Amino acid sequence: MDALGPRQLEPNAWRRWITEALALLVRRPLRWILWTAGILLLAWIAQQSHWDWFRQGALLFIAPLSLTIYVRLALFADYSQPAQSGDFLPDNRDCMLAVGLAAVVFALLGLFAASWQPAVAAFQGMMVEFGLYEPISPEGLPASPLLAHARLGPVLLLGGLLGLALLAVMSLMLLFGQWFLLPMLVLHRPPVPPAFAASIQGCRLNPVPLSGMLGVMLLGLAAVLLSLGWLAPLLLPYFGALLYVAYRDVFLGRSENQPVRVEEPAPAGLA
Repeated sequence: MDALGPRQLEPNAWRRWITEALALLVRRPLRWILWTAGILLLAWIAQQSHWDWFRQGALLFIAPLSLTIYVRLALFADYSQPAQSGDFLPDNRDCMLAVGLAAVVFALLGLFAASWQPAVAAFQGMMVEFGLYEPISPEGLPASPLLAHARLGPVLLLGGLLGLALLAVMSLMLLFGQWFLLPMLVLHRPPVPPAFAASIQGCRLNPVPLSGMLGVMLLGLAAVLLSLGWLAPLLLPYFGALLYVAYRDVFLGRSENQPVRVEEPAPAGLA
């Protein structure tokens, strides 16, 4: 599978990406579900740490690392190829890419902490208004924080925060013209500097489709917040498939999924 270089697409190409990515998810859905369950388990284990900086950094690391898995899943689903579990595991290069993305997002979140802290307070106020959380216990004592709440805590940890970390990483990629970088590195293994330059060129050629992707991410953010994190596990594999089909369209020159290949049974022996 050779990359052709970036090409300019029609303005409404992003609509095709949405449907093609969804079509890949329904191929062999058990494989997508099992890997998502594994990623959620990894996120839960990471959140058991007592260090706040480690928990935040772990989620920001797991988000792009999971995208490398889903890009590979999308490739195998596209070609209806059989695969072993080891075919999807991230390698050292994927881990270094995830560390780099996580570090940049972590630094930006720290730099603009004063901007997003009011959003956290507003979310807690919304939970109180909906009757899902009370800051004061019936005994008159301060209640446990939202993340330690018996009902809301597990959902917010496993879905909400991981989904927000995913959207933060993808927003960074889009903002710096690196929407195509991750699938390019995962599928073709080029040197990083020319991959950066090629991704920027692909984004410059397709500003309108990528504006559509910005709208999709804003809808994803609303879905994570309004569902209290329940929809976030669905967004994880979907955004990985979305990255794959967008990259395939711009750099590989193929806009539609391969037809589903059904393996024919071996012919019966002659009696």
